[in-house]
Amino acid sequence: MNRLKELREFHALTQQQCAKIAYISSRAYERYEKGERVLPLDTAIYFAKYYKVSLDYISGLTDEPSPPNGRTPDPTDDLDKIDPQLLFALKRTPEKQQKLLANFLNSIIK
Repeated sequence: MNRLKELREFHALTQQQCAKIAYISSRAYERYEKGERVLPLDTAIYFAKYYKVSLDYISGLTDEPSPPNGRTPDPTDDLDKIDPQLLFALKRTPEKQQKLLANFLNSIIK
């Protein structure tokens, strides 16, 4: 996929660094970049959020990197401010533990 390579090179990243961003192997990333494998949606979302571009841009449907101006803000837009490894761990935490953690954090904030 040429867009992945363009974005990677523009941001001066290695293929290994990009693989870590999306929690995939370096070989898998290399295959996506070369177009040997289809980029899964969840992986494309990681890259779109990391590079702050639209999925349409990543997929090559548009040459405009940014989403249209009339776009409704996504409440998950701020997730890119969270350490990706922490976010990855939180997503795999059981729901009951997530609620306990949320209650604990809310008690600290108040």
